[in-house]
Amino acid sequence: MAHEKVMKPGTQRIAFAGLAILCLLVLFECPAVAAPDKVVQDTILSNGKKRTYYLFIPETVKAPAPLMVLLHGSGRNGMSLIDRWKDLATREGFIIVGPDSLDPSAWVLGRDGPDFLHDLVEALKSKYPVNPRRVYLFGHSGGAVFALLMSTVASEYFAATAIHAGAFRTKAEFEMISNAKRKIPVSIWVGTNDQFFSLKDVRATRDAFMAKDFRVQVIEMPGHDHNYYDTASQTNANVWEFLKQNELTSEPKYSKYGVTQDPGRVNKLVAEINALTTKAQELAEKGDAKEKEFDSRDFIKDRPQINAIAQEQAALFKESADLWRAAAFNAETASSFSVGRGREYLSLVAAYNRKCADVIDALRERAEAFLSAEPLEVIEAKRREARMRRNTLRLELDELQEAMDKTKGGS
Repeated sequence: MAHEKVMKPGTQRIAFAGLAILCLLVLFECPAVAAPDKVVQDTILSNGKKRTYYLFIPETVKAPAPLMVLLHGSGRNGMSLIDRWKDLATREGFIIVGPDSLDPSAWVLGRDGPDFLHDLVEALKSKYPVNPRRVYLFGHSGGAVFALLMSTVASEYFAATAIHAGAFRTKAEFEMISNAKRKIPVSIWVGTNDQFFSLKDVRATRDAFMAKDFRVQVIEMPGHDHNYYDTASQTNANVWEFLKQNELTSEPKYSKYGVTQDPGRVNKLVAEINALTTKAQELAEKGDAKEKEFDSRDFIKDRPQINAIAQEQAALFKESADLWRAAAFNAETASSFSVGRGREYLSLVAAYNRKCADVIDALRERAEAFLSAEPLEVIEAKRREARMRRNTLRLELDELQEAMDKTKGGS
């Protein structure tokens, strides 16, 4: 079998009107206006970028109405959650909005919030009967982690947060809790069989928030895995029971996050990035080296040994991917406290590290194919598919590396 290796980024050593006006359809694009019981796709301009969102306002809404901001999972868009919340929103009479992250694969601190979410909510408040003291956050998976982050940097703006399948897993994420100016109520829903967010991580997240005197509840769903969509109806009903009890006691307050240069903080984060990526690379290489151990094995006779090797390899790749993502988050945070070319470069480093994690995930999936009880030809097909995906991601890595080199060279 071919020996596979993830390239280490060598450039990560960083130092640094009136009614009379008619809307002419031929010449101008009319702004979308939400009609009752219809989902409207629209855009706003936030930090110079056009951002997409999906809005649903039920006929049952009465002013002032609660607003639910829905943060989708990785690889999806805002409509994926709107679909699951429409019926409940109609019964209970609240507005729902599902924004898209700029990159569908990930929500990124600074780029996707808090400014974008604030701009979106303020735009909706200017048009519709939104109760400013009852604006809630809900997120699933990648959107769940981002909802927790938004709870730390915009705790006086959102009334409460509920998530499904999410937790903090890195040192930098846990440190974000200290940013919160208000003890925003948080509810976490997680399956006992969630393959991406373990009960250990969820409980650690709860304990970290509670150590800072937050009111946090964790609901463990027996036998449930990471799939939100199959249980959305019941989960949403329970989530709404929690959220609707919470309301800001005063008018919402908002302040920009990461607008002040902080070279000391940036340098500390950069040192952590280098340490994380070094360890991630070492683990990836150990996992890659295990590929040779499959070569002399017979699929039928040596199945127990093949399974044991695959489990060890998958565990190494999982740990490596987690470290790449931790490094990406550190780079996103450092970017928020940088300016100019430094900010642009750190944003690219974050994207590069996230892509490295995706590459490692493909390798992990290739290893885990051996753990299936399916016939050898099916397993081999899955392994080929994972390898092809790895190769495609490697090309994307090369493009990011070129962008990093170009940006660094121009700094």
